[in-house]
Amino acid sequence: MTSTGALAEFAAGVTYDGLPEEVREAAKRRVLDAVAVALDSVGTSPTDGIRRTVATQNATGRSRLWGSELSAAASDAAMYNGALACAGNGTVFLAPALGSASISVAAVLTAAEARSATGEELLAGVAAAHEVHGELAWHAPLDGFHPATHGAIAASAGVGRALGFGTGRLESAIGIAAGRGTLAVDDEFDPVVGGNATHEAVSACLLAESGVVGPDAIAGPGGWHDLVGPFDLDLDPGCERVRDAAIRPYDAHPHAQSTLEAALDLASDVTLDPADIDSVTVETYPEAVEALDPVTLAAALVDRDATKRPAAREDLRPVASAVDARVDDELRERAERGELPARVTVDCHDGATHEAEEKWFTGHPARAASWGVVEEKFHALAEDRYDIERRSSIIETVRGLEAETAAELNRLLD
Repeated sequence: MTSTGALAEFAAGVTYDGLPEEVREAAKRRVLDAVAVALDSVGTSPTDGIRRTVATQNATGRSRLWGSELSAAASDAAMYNGALACAGNGTVFLAPALGSASISVAAVLTAAEARSATGEELLAGVAAAHEVHGELAWHAPLDGFHPATHGAIAASAGVGRALGFGTGRLESAIGIAAGRGTLAVDDEFDPVVGGNATHEAVSACLLAESGVVGPDAIAGPGGWHDLVGPFDLDLDPGCERVRDAAIRPYDAHPHAQSTLEAALDLASDVTLDPADIDSVTVETYPEAVEALDPVTLAAALVDRDATKRPAAREDLRPVASAVDARVDDELRERAERGELPARVTVDCHDGATHEAEEKWFTGHPARAASWGVVEEKFHALAEDRYDIERRSSIIETVRGLEAETAAELNRLLD
């Protein structure tokens, strides 16, 4: 059975030089994706309340509150930045317990800034966290606990690695984080829960740095194996799990991504006027039916865009009302084999029928999102906050992050 010490030994051994080039680039893309989602979440509820609370409690600090001129203590800034990154369509592990991979990115970036970590250390921390999180998501049960619990454990491993902790100090940090489980709540992507997990991860590392010795909260008495059952993790020093964190190009639930992509493919072939649409049929698997938002689907068909959730519009209401989502037995069987399939059919009043089908959405591990896809998403989500010059500087900094520092990147997020 995997122990806290085994997680610590793994994380301490991850090095930037030991990461394959594909994993390094994938880690950078996930950093840019987390920043994009966070910037788009600034000023929203409940993240704005978290910002006010953190700013009131912290007159000074070394970690940036993203999207503002404020700074705070690392753990408090991590709570805010983590909440921002979990409030939108951030990266996610498509495991039985869907878990936000953006938790660890926010934690590592925030803590690395406070300790002046190098870009290489930062990327090693991000990679280590994703490897731990991916393995936990697929192999460690979560009975009675929120998926963000996996994120807190993984983020503590990543933060400790980015700060250069040895195995002993990392073991304490992971043990402290793992001992602070998050109880289940209704919304898997609640930004408050994600922010709490990020806060706990950074706090655990700071406590360990100050000499607090943590328990073996994984394999020890009363630990995770006793709580949810035994499990073993197969941790890869090359951190290939980074590429298993799916990037969501559309502002929707992970299980709705393929449906939206099919709708966008259809709309790219034919211009649809809302007045021409008689019915919209979606055939997919059960979880995707439950996750689908008809208004977002209508916007994809009419506007050919689903990067941001559409505002309430009268012209979309008839199309949304015409959506009929149903489970297709063949697509359900394909989903059970690992696909995320969806078929969208639009019938028009003039008798024309248009259809498109997707096996996976762009950003799924089987269909990785390129730099172009992630950069396009970043520009769309950050354009209301920064001009093109600032956005280009952020992208350039992330693309060359190994030669930069966390402080340089966070400086651009004012």
